[in-house]
Amino acid sequence: MSQHIEQPQSRLSLLFSRFIAEKANQSLNSVLARTAAWLSEVQQNGDVCLDLALYTGKPWPDQKGMNRSDLTPDLDVWCRELMRDGICVGGPGEHTPMILDGHRLYLNRFWRYEDTVAGAIKSRLQTHVHVEHEALKKGLVRLFGDDREAGVNWQKLAAALAVTRHFSVISGGPGTGKTSSLVKVLALLLEQHPGMYIRMAAPTGKAAARMMESIRQAKSKLDIDDAIRAAIPDEASTLHRLLGYSPAGYRHHSMNPLILDCLVIDEASMVDLPMMARLLDALPQTAQLILLGDRDQLASVDAGNVLGDLTGHGHEIEYRPETAELLASLTGVNMGLLPVNPDAPVVADAIALLRKSYRFDENSGIGNLARHINSGAADQTIAWLSDHSCAELSWAPDLVLNTLLEQIADSYMPYLLEQDIAQALDLFEKQRVLCAVRQGPYGMESVNREIARRLIARGLLLHGEAVAGMPVMITGNNYELNLFNGDVGLLWRNQDGQLRAYFRAGDNALRDISVQSLPQYELSWAMTVHKSQGSEFEHVVAILPDIEAGRAVLTRELLYTAVTRAKNHFTLFAGSEAVRWAVIQTVNRSTGLADRLNWSGGDTITLQPDQ
Repeated sequence: MSQHIEQPQSRLSLLFSRFIAEKANQSLNSVLARTAAWLSEVQQNGDVCLDLALYTGKPWPDQKGMNRSDLTPDLDVWCRELMRDGICVGGPGEHTPMILDGHRLYLNRFWRYEDTVAGAIKSRLQTHVHVEHEALKKGLVRLFGDDREAGVNWQKLAAALAVTRHFSVISGGPGTGKTSSLVKVLALLLEQHPGMYIRMAAPTGKAAARMMESIRQAKSKLDIDDAIRAAIPDEASTLHRLLGYSPAGYRHHSMNPLILDCLVIDEASMVDLPMMARLLDALPQTAQLILLGDRDQLASVDAGNVLGDLTGHGHEIEYRPETAELLASLTGVNMGLLPVNPDAPVVADAIALLRKSYRFDENSGIGNLARHINSGAADQTIAWLSDHSCAELSWAPDLVLNTLLEQIADSYMPYLLEQDIAQALDLFEKQRVLCAVRQGPYGMESVNREIARRLIARGLLLHGEAVAGMPVMITGNNYELNLFNGDVGLLWRNQDGQLRAYFRAGDNALRDISVQSLPQYELSWAMTVHKSQGSEFEHVVAILPDIEAGRAVLTRELLYTAVTRAKNHFTLFAGSEAVRWAVIQTVNRSTGLADRLNWSGGDTITLQPDQ
């Protein structure tokens, strides 16, 4: 999150500052060297660039051994000073360690990542895919129904948009039908283009496995020809495997592109800027790209907020008249019901926002809480949490952490009392504790240790590093074992008394692996909110640090993501000040991608004829 840095900067930032100072033959206290350290620091914290306009005339961040009482220069002076030596800072496209593009300062490779993504998206926005409109209309009616009198069917609209464009985004919250819409899109694409080679991928192995399971279930229910059903892919890979990652680099790139006609990426909010640049670099120019995700969720762990940048960071999605006219024609909806704006950016024409939740109705406690959080309504959020008549929500702002941990330990007891591993795993997967941070008394690591200690005291768990009943989360990808980052299983003794690790396979069957063969793992009674993205549980317990400890991490996106992991019940452990702060604060990473795509005005893109 873009913010003034008050703590001492990292060793990496200081080393980069020294490198720049030596290269430019300037002192460590020079504007150039201090700015270089600042840029390195914000990039490590998720920003793509340092937006000088945000910090001009403000105090420099804390740097050990330097004078911290002076202020940064005026913007024009600052930019001229950075460009003065001509060695360390250059303009867009130059081969210098840092790039100054307008008022944004980048590390060179991050400017190139952003330039690659912006250029590839703009190129795909220039053309539509050739389709047989009458056949598509019939397919849309067959798969989504003829409900033109019922208002806008946003899933149907999303399908029409995705089939007709080289680039599209389908965004929506939990229960809005992203996966069910996607499988119909794939069927319609194959009806239009028999033989189309479609591949699917996701940022993590767990997300890829969920994607496969959902597609397999959904395609079996479609009213389509059996040949089309068989052609809909139900295999998905991680992004790293798709691109052929090895320690030597990536096998696929612009000189050795992927062989495919359409690429679908699920959980796109988790994709960082460098990975998106690599994907687009390896994607054939004629291929279609469909991104699925929730634009309101947390941004990627690493630098950038690509899905947020692409979708305008909460801007209303409105279509230019010619796009609205096409969508109305294909779906049969009254064009007057569509959001139309002749000044909308071209990229908005590629975005489908699913606006109806089929899981949370207007009376849902979880659904209403998520909506209040998403709208930044702190008072309504507090009021909704305080309404004890809502059975779906539990909030005890004055509860002591030790008391909560005792309750959590009690709630995990049922799976440990089971004899059958399948039943135990199913019971365990019904609940999860989500933490905003990894370390500290409210962090995932401490909470896991405390839960283990309490279960040992209850006689349900033995002491040891690996014991029966212990839940584990894999923290890396192992393709030989078919285990991926985020996979969760249970250590359990088999009928022969051997300790094994049990996981659910993609077809929901149980598979077991020797504990000694497991890749690196960690305890998983509790997990971070970031790790929970894409998962759902019947009951979620969210633990937030107090406002002093969590000021830097408590955000609207984090709280929204935690709430929307819950299907039936959500319990929140947090003080009212922490909740209010989280609702008000938003992740605001400094990037130039949204501006490049005209969300703030800029160059227009001329559409070419259908291809």
